[in-house]
Amino acid sequence: MKLNKIAVISAAILVTLLVGAFAFNVLAPPKELKLKVKWRPPTYTLSNPLPNPWIAEIFFAPIRDLNEIDPDTLQLEGDGKRPIGPPYMLRSSPPRMAVPFDGYDVINALLSKAGHLSPGTYQIYLGVTGNLKPEYGGDPFSGSGPIDLIIPDISPP
Repeated sequence: MKLNKIAVISAAILVTLLVGAFAFNVLAPPKELKLKVKWRPPTYTLSNPLPNPWIAEIFFAPIRDLNEIDPDTLQLEGDGKRPIGPPYMLRSSPPRMAVPFDGYDVINALLSKAGHLSPGTYQIYLGVTGNLKPEYGGDPFSGSGPIDLIIPDISPP
């Protein structure tokens, strides 16, 4: 082959690779951000009164400004259960946002994941999803944290 043909073929291959890399980066869905969730209270005994609200303390890992979160997009388990009040900031390290969920929504999510309920303690992970505000890219985020569900022994009559 002549040098001109090799140069043209090499240039065509290089252009194809560059266009492919650009298209892959532009057309790829946004990477989901990782969220850490701490539930308050972290333990619940089934026969006790429900905590209402049930607080999900959320923070990003790696750490990111929580003011970038769009509070209107926050959901419990991604199924449309929204917070019952506005989220608020906690003074902690790392900084956390407290998201108040309805106690009945949380217990229903726990029971739907619990399956067979014989007496004992079950660690069940519940998730929180949402998006950043549009001015910060609107990227989705999700994370989950455990709640220990205690099913007490049934006392005989």
